[in-house]
Amino acid sequence: MDTATHLRPLAPRQAEALTHRARGLSNRETAQAMQCSVTNVTNLLAECFYKLHARNSTDAVAKAVKHGLIQLALIASIISGIGSDAQDQLRTRIQRRPSARTIRIRNNREGIA
Repeated sequence: MDTATHLRPLAPRQAEALTHRARGLSNRETAQAMQCSVTNVTNLLAECFYKLHARNSTDAVAKAVKHGLIQLALIASIISGIGSDAQDQLRTRIQRRPSARTIRIRNNREGIA
């Protein structure tokens, strides 16, 4: 059974919210960009997940791009158009927080008790 035929189209605001998520923005940052509440962004993204049969943001963005619901070229141009400071911020956001074990290992290496 082909899932592409069962995907419902996204409303313009849903596609906009999902595009902001693809850019790496948080719900709060998306709300500021869209000039709406954080709750509204959460609801828009939840509806996107439902329509795309997605489990999370990454899955939703991948399916939306694959089926042409949002444009990857637009996302790529937005990301490439941002300055190096913003790119560093995106990289920093994507990196995982160190676990307690990692912190202990680092402290032992540096001789911190």
